Amino acid sequence: MRGWTTTAGLAVALAATVFGVDGCSRAIGGTAVATPGQAGLAAKVNTSCRDYMGMTQSERSDVIAAIGEDGNKILADNPDQWVAVASALCRFVDPGAAVKDILPGGMR
Repeated sequence: MRGWTTTAGLAVALAATVFGVDGCSRAIGGTAVATPGQAGLAAKVNTSCRDYMGMTQSERSDVIAAIGEDGNKILADNPDQWVAVASALCRFVDPGAAVKDILPGGMR
């Protein structure tokens, strides 16, 4: 008797899955979530001075470029110039301060 109820329950669950559930066959409405690349951009934009000072020159350039892409027009015009400025300013501010907030055009 026990084997029969288990088999019947499995058959009902299988039938419900096959016939009664749409699964992923329909589109899901709403706002799309950021793609992995965009999530990386957000992480770079919110980099703290502590993290920035531990980065290589190339990584620092990526952070400044990301801040420029995020809407800081001053940095977007010449991001390479601002890598050194951010490095200098990060030595004087709270290590937890966001790089985007210590540069001109920040604190949005």
